[in-house]
Amino acid sequence: MARAPITDAVLEQLREVVESEHIEDPIARYDVQAVAFDRGHDELVEFVASADASTYYEAVLKVTDVSSRS
Repeated sequence: MARAPITDAVLEQLREVVESEHIEDPIARYDVQAVAFDRGHDELVEFVASADASTYYEAVLKVTDVSSRS
């Protein structure tokens, strides 16, 4: 895994998946990847597979406020 580009398409798809009722914790990247796969969000699936943890976390921060998690 390496630093991967956080594109507008990745952010749009990530926002849609995170806001779905299927995701309880957006940090659970493989849960996000599974829902993205089911929805045909190929760019997000590839991003989750190739991005390192810090890059993935950065993308999650851009689409949600993880500090408000309980």
